[in-house]
Amino acid sequence: MSIKDARGFVDTQTNQKDYNEKYVDNDPGPYVGVVKVTVDPLKMGRLGVNIPALSNTNNPSSRQIIWCHYLSPFYGAKPLGAVSTNDLDSYDQNQTSYGFWAVPPDIDTEVLVLFAKGENSENSAYWIGCVQQPKVNQQVPGFGSTQRDINARELARSGQTNYGTGFLPSGDINRNFQKAGQTINNSNSWDLPLNDILANQLASEGLVQDTVRGTTSSSAQRETPSQVFGINTPGPVKSDSRKKNIGLNGAGVRADRDLGQSFVMDDGDVDGNNRLTRIRTASGHQLLMHDTEGVVYIANGSGKAFIEMAKDGTISVYSDGGINLRSGRDFNLHSDMNINFHAKGSINFTAEASVALNSEGYLFAMGDQGVFTSSQNGVIQDYALQGITSYTPAQQAHGALGEFHLQGSQVHFNAPMQGVGDDGEQGIAKWGPSWLKPDSEYVRIKVTGGPGKFIDIDDNQPFVNGQVKRRENRTTVTDFVTHEPYGRKSSTQQKKDYVNEAISQIKKGSVVNEVIEKIKQTNPEISATELERIKAELLEQPSIKAVADQLGKINDKIKLPILDLNNIGISSTELELIKGELLKQPSIKAVADQIGKVVQFNDKIKLPTANLNNLLDLGNQLQNIIDDPKLALQNFVVGQSSSLIDFAKGNIANQIKDFAPPIKFLDNFPINFKGFKFF
Repeated sequence: MSIKDARGFVDTQTNQKDYNEKYVDNDPGPYVGVVKVTVDPLKMGRLGVNIPALSNTNNPSSRQIIWCHYLSPFYGAKPLGAVSTNDLDSYDQNQTSYGFWAVPPDIDTEVLVLFAKGENSENSAYWIGCVQQPKVNQQVPGFGSTQRDINARELARSGQTNYGTGFLPSGDINRNFQKAGQTINNSNSWDLPLNDILANQLASEGLVQDTVRGTTSSSAQRETPSQVFGINTPGPVKSDSRKKNIGLNGAGVRADRDLGQSFVMDDGDVDGNNRLTRIRTASGHQLLMHDTEGVVYIANGSGKAFIEMAKDGTISVYSDGGINLRSGRDFNLHSDMNINFHAKGSINFTAEASVALNSEGYLFAMGDQGVFTSSQNGVIQDYALQGITSYTPAQQAHGALGEFHLQGSQVHFNAPMQGVGDDGEQGIAKWGPSWLKPDSEYVRIKVTGGPGKFIDIDDNQPFVNGQVKRRENRTTVTDFVTHEPYGRKSSTQQKKDYVNEAISQIKKGSVVNEVIEKIKQTNPEISATELERIKAELLEQPSIKAVADQLGKINDKIKLPILDLNNIGISSTELELIKGELLKQPSIKAVADQIGKVVQFNDKIKLPTANLNNLLDLGNQLQNIIDDPKLALQNFVVGQSSSLIDFAKGNIANQIKDFAPPIKFLDNFPINFKGFKFF
């Protein structure tokens, strides 16, 4: 029978029809109902619900099902009074809707049902929320992972032999099967099934061992009160889903689902980790904004393309299929340091007008097999203020179909050039830059990788048995971006960390030295031994703010006037000048050498030899980490190593701080940087 409601909808489903005849109890509720039908002919999110308290059965017939309207937390539509009564074609003249839509839950999900105003009419039933099953929310809202031991049966089912990590996506507890001794009180220690669908997806993306971009702790089960907010969808029904007779009147229901979409806002665990906002699709596309790591990460589900914006401002882009850029107007690239290009094939530049190559220093052109210059419709001219020379140990030929002119104040044949010396072939060889090679100290093109050097990641299978699958490659760029798992501790980043930590310690050391001098002036009675003890305490502090806090604790003893520590010691301008010069160096070793030269050739900075050597040794150790494939597991040349990560990330400060205390600047500091000589 068709039923027309007050809004004009016609439906064949009865809702509260003959309600008084069906049930004796007319209490409006709320009631706990069980979803039995999710197909709504009106597509309004209505659910067919059995309310056992009213039907007195857990196996209802179709006549015992109550149709409940969906109560959205937010919904609206253009007012009906603003809608045309005779125009069906104009968008502006018809209604528009907006709001929140999250329906339906699965069959047998419990929902809370309310009859509005106690009216037992066919339009008064609403389902107002879903009732969670006890402890079944591990995957809400971010498909959270847990630390676990994987059994052989799970690995066999997943098709893997090893994921290389025990922190993996988990399913929820099985309420139909409990092992002996399992109770609700110890449910936090129950074994959870491996979510092999997501684990395999992350493995194919190269992210299964990455707890920032891949696995996550974002789960309702992580802590209480929860710091995790968000929503994840049920996911589509799998094409090979089992069919179980659990529907209304024993109807078959396909209940096995693939991964769904998720939106997570996580305020972090008890240690402050995993603070993030993440949008991730079922196939693995994701937008991650990670506050703890300071990273913005955008990646596609195949793992073959990603963009990452790191905390220090570095932007890394990877594409397995190509990067295409086009501009309808100017296309500008600017770097305050170097621009490096490396191509396995060719580099082609074409301009429909002119190509201008300009170097304020030297312009080097090298071709291992030859260098060709041609103008098919014009002339080739060379000019040099100080002379033009060329040399080859083989033949040299010059020819012209027209006239051939040689002109000079003198023209010599088979005679040494003045100023070169009469030393035969050796002198003539100086006429050409035979030294000009990519690895020349003037050019400094450094090759990383090559035959037998596995610096790249296999983009089709990044993991095999839990181990990173690498492949040969070579490059001359300083930061070599790979498929995930991308190392992210490249030689350039190692150098930045080294320079930043050194500059930080220099600043802190200069502040402490000036503070000690002021303490000596205001407290002449304090012994040298006591001053050294105070100095050591201050230098142990991790930051200038901590130095200020420590001074506050001992101020009753030293009675030092209040100081703004940010305005004493070496200035930020001077530090930036030094930092800029150090960052220009091509390697950590070159940075260390540069520091040594700065100290050696500029007597306004005095560092004791032993402490300077400590800093230089640290630089050499870091360079060895980068250069040695057996050690450099954290930079892009190879992979990861916890001990070296700790060294590179955590112990730099401890290594460098020994060099900071003896920094002593002359009274006429700051330095005149116009005369500051860098090499």
